[in-house]
Amino acid sequence: SFSGQPAGSARFQEGLAMQWRTLDLCSGTTVDRRNPDFAPSMGLQTQQGQKRACWNSWIAPHNFEGFFLNMGDMLVKQGDWALAQKIYANARLSATYAGWPYRMVLEARIEQAQANVAAFNAPPCGAAGDRVMMGHSRFSCMGCHQR
Repeated sequence: SFSGQPAGSARFQEGLAMQWRTLDLCSGTTVDRRNPDFAPSMGLQTQQGQKRACWNSWIAPHNFEGFFLNMGDMLVKQGDWALAQKIYANARLSATYAGWPYRMVLEARIEQAQANVAAFNAPPCGAAGDRVMMGHSRFSCMGCHQR
C-alpha cells in the first residue's frame, strides 16, 4: 500500500525504507545502497524460522523474485531508475527464476526503467497495460504466490 503513495510522500519513503530494512535483515548485514548485490547472501536461504520469509517457499514459490520486482518498481517511481535496474537484477539470483511466470515482466522493467519513471508516477495508479507498478497490477499477489 505504501507504493501507491506519491513518491515524495513520507508514507512512500517509509515503505521504501522498509524494503531496505528487509534486505538488511535477510542478508544479516547492511546491503550497499548504491550497489545492492544480494549474491553474497544466497547461501543464507532457509525454510526454518523467521528468515524463511526472505526466500521462496511452498506458500510463495516466487517470493524472492516478487520482492525485487516490487522494490525495483518503488525505486523507479522515486526516480532512481539506474538503482532500480540493479535491484531488479537480484531476482535473477533465484534458482527458480527461469520458471517464474513474470520473468518477462521483470526483464521489460530493466529495459524500460527510465521511461517507467513517468509511467509509475502518472495518476491515478500509473499507466495502462503492463507499465503499471506491481502493487497495482493484475499480478500483484500472483507475482510471489503463483506456481
